[in-house]
Amino acid sequence: MRKEHKSLTVFLFLGMLLTVVFGVGMICSRNPGAFLPPHRYDYALESFLAFCRNWWIPAGLLGIPMFLVSLLLSLRQESREKQR
Repeated sequence: MRKEHKSLTVFLFLGMLLTVVFGVGMICSRNPGAFLPPHRYDYALESFLAFCRNWWIPAGLLGIPMFLVSLLLSLRQESREKQR
């Protein structure tokens, strides 16, 4: 695996992670109890959901374009390698 493949993979992963934070934060901001179990309290889950609620807009602004651009570049690079 060449260095270009590794950097595209990192950007693809970061874009996907930020897109997940965007989706979870958007759902939690509209419905705060969506991911919480009704009769149990989980501090780690509550902390993660609070993080997503606070950062969902910047995560979406950065994550979705990063994911799409890195996906398109990766697909273009793979098609060029197959043509060789």
